[in-house]
Amino acid sequence: MVAGLKIITTIVSVVLLLYCSIGKAVDLPAQVFRNNSAVMLIIDPSSGQITAANNAAAAFYGYAESELLTLRIQDINQFTAEQVAIERKNAVAEGRNYFIFRHQLADQTIRTVSVYSVPFRDKNNEIKLFSIIQDISEQRFLQQSLWHYQANLEQQVVLQTQEIKQVNQSQTLLLSVVIVVLCGATLILGVFLMRLRRAKKRSESQGARLSAIFDAIGDYLIFTNDHGKILSANSRVSDDFTFIGGMLNNSINTLFPGIECLFEASYSNKECEVRLQGQSRIFSVTKSDVRDAKDVRLGFIYVLQDITVRLANEREQRLASTVFSTTSEGVLVSDKDNNIQMVNRAFSQITGYSSEEVLGESPALFNSGRHGPAFFKQLYRELHEHGHWEGEIWNRRKAGEVYPSWLQVSAVFDEAHNIEMYVALFNDITSRKNHEQMMWQQANFDTLTGLANRLHFHEQFDHSLDRAKTHASRLAICFIDLDRFKAVNDTLGHHIGDLLLIEAAQRLKECTRSSDIVARLGGDEFALLLPDIDTISDIEKIANKVLQQLAAPFELEGHETFVSGSMGITFFPDDGGDRKALLRNADSAMYKAKEHGRNCYQFYTAAMHEHAQARRQLEGALHKALSNQELKVFYQPIVSSDGQHIGSEALLRWHNEVLGLVPPDKFIPICEELGLIVTIGEWVLYQACSQAKAWCDRIQQSFFVTVNVSSIQFQRADMAQVIARVLKETGLAHHCLTIEITETVLADNSDNILQQLNALRDLGVELAIDDFGTGYSSLSYLKRFPLSKLKIDRAFIRDLPNDQEDRALVKAIISMAGNLNLTVVAEGVETQPQLDFLRTLKCDYSQGYLHSKPIPALEFEHWLTEQVIELP
Repeated sequence: MVAGLKIITTIVSVVLLLYCSIGKAVDLPAQVFRNNSAVMLIIDPSSGQITAANNAAAAFYGYAESELLTLRIQDINQFTAEQVAIERKNAVAEGRNYFIFRHQLADQTIRTVSVYSVPFRDKNNEIKLFSIIQDISEQRFLQQSLWHYQANLEQQVVLQTQEIKQVNQSQTLLLSVVIVVLCGATLILGVFLMRLRRAKKRSESQGARLSAIFDAIGDYLIFTNDHGKILSANSRVSDDFTFIGGMLNNSINTLFPGIECLFEASYSNKECEVRLQGQSRIFSVTKSDVRDAKDVRLGFIYVLQDITVRLANEREQRLASTVFSTTSEGVLVSDKDNNIQMVNRAFSQITGYSSEEVLGESPALFNSGRHGPAFFKQLYRELHEHGHWEGEIWNRRKAGEVYPSWLQVSAVFDEAHNIEMYVALFNDITSRKNHEQMMWQQANFDTLTGLANRLHFHEQFDHSLDRAKTHASRLAICFIDLDRFKAVNDTLGHHIGDLLLIEAAQRLKECTRSSDIVARLGGDEFALLLPDIDTISDIEKIANKVLQQLAAPFELEGHETFVSGSMGITFFPDDGGDRKALLRNADSAMYKAKEHGRNCYQFYTAAMHEHAQARRQLEGALHKALSNQELKVFYQPIVSSDGQHIGSEALLRWHNEVLGLVPPDKFIPICEELGLIVTIGEWVLYQACSQAKAWCDRIQQSFFVTVNVSSIQFQRADMAQVIARVLKETGLAHHCLTIEITETVLADNSDNILQQLNALRDLGVELAIDDFGTGYSSLSYLKRFPLSKLKIDRAFIRDLPNDQEDRALVKAIISMAGNLNLTVVAEGVETQPQLDFLRTLKCDYSQGYLHSKPIPALEFEHWLTEQVIELP
């Protein structure tokens, strides 16, 4: 019924086409056009604009009729202009009156369609195209299925040919045996006939034997006299002919009428056509004289062998041989040990090997190296278990070229179900793979820029989202819209606009990593998919690079053009857990960027945006902090347990007019990240040494200053040389300076840092490890590096003297340090009981709010003066 409806629809469509070809659109019945079940469009050929569409077109494409009328046929047809031209040439060459295109529906699916078009003039006398579109996707699928069915049928032909060949060999052998037996029987019959007159009883016995031999032979055996009268016949004749009683003494021509060769002289293996039981059969007839001992002919014996089946098998074998040699598929036959026994002409054309080069060789000769042992192990398992394997495989030609092929392998089993041989059929599918790749490229990538299109971007988005969920990693999504692109299109034309899009796409790819996805979603809208983004600073670097590249001038065929980008950024899992929500968030953030003046980026969440903005503000202020004299060095006292020796730790402080007092743990890591710590650190070192020199001269007694040095400073500068220069310029005694390093410096474990530390110790500078007991603490550091002081972290001092575990740990650290000749400094001492407990353990120095908080240099000088006066 469905087929009938399609035929009716086609007839109506053809009528409409003829109607349009001879008339004007004003005469075309609007009701017939609109309600016809065929998909119909009227198109302006000059622009490709769809000017009319019937209900079936709206239903097929998934658009409302009003939406269809806003589209051009180029928006639906996925073929480029070049591909359309090629299709037109193919249609002319093949004698087709229709074109085959790929049309995209509203839901983004792609359908293969045939398009019948005819020009006509509308009521305004303007030329239009009346087009009827038919969906032939299922027809294409059925054609492919028919191809597979044909391939399987050809395989069965080969298998049947092999079986026929085996049967033929058996029959040939049987015929030889029959002939030998027949010759022997003839000899025996002659002997029996010569002795028939000598002994009746013996002749009867011999007659019985002869009758048994006759009956045992499967062919027709008939004995006649000289005149052709039947004297005897074997049981095969009796079984196939019903008039047994009337057979004897009748002419042999009664059984086989119309066979002229029966009356000819003796002959052997003469083919004769016999009409037997209403069927035409071919017999191989042998007529032999029967003579007695005196060479008197007694009659004739006829042996008639039915060779109809054998001749048919031979014809089928010739046909199979012709198919084998002429088929376009390569055929390879190997024995049970997989040694090649036979190949056809197509095999040589595909592989480049002649039959002489491969006979006796293994199919491993064609191994491309693209498939591992597991692949072939599975292939042979399928052959042993199911007798067949089919699939795609990559092979290598004689010239070394690797090519894809579709391979079908069947195992031939003997009666014991052991594999006897293998039959393989294959063809080169390079062109099909190239076509599939081209179709995949067209379906997944933007034809103008080569970037991923919206469909492919969504697929990759889903894959990346699944990976991020599995590995608990972050994913960044960026929407980018080109600012002022419409002005370029309007003023310079679409061609220049396309060139700008191509160049912009290239710049975006240069700004991203190979693991990132760059897509063009449509028009001047792009998207970035950035997996494994750990911090906001990482995405900010990429965003700044992208905006900088897009803001650079575009040189387009002599036109210097400027655009910029507005970027919206969102994160998984921070801002959403599914693609729809994240894309919406990125789009919203992009519009926020446009609202903020364009040529900028915005994060989706307010918290993330505020954090990023604060970070940028902090970085900008840090670059000017030193030149604006916003940095100050504060000092915190370090006092020996007996109160006789005093030192201080130089601590950096930053006060900004806008940001206020910024904690060190906020700005020092950023200094390290930006590399500013090298310059600022040297400035702190110079300030501390200068001040310490002044205080040493003032109090006229031993005094030392401790300065923190970052691992970044050791990596980017030779700190031994820097410190030696500062000590020389400030005049501070070398032993009055202590350099504090964290365990991260020691954890680097590089020979360069070890050499710098040894050089400092050789200068006489003290080295202290800060915050011992936390982080990467390792006793090997105390042995490997030339340390002289050890500072116990405040975390172990806070709960003294009440916490038993802290008491034990501090006691062990002080004891160990004493055995290693290391001076111990306890940080974070805030109460007198803590100080008293540390003195009982003979801790060398203490530092904390109990003595004084970190204070500016002038206040520290007053404190120091008071302490010196109080000393005995």
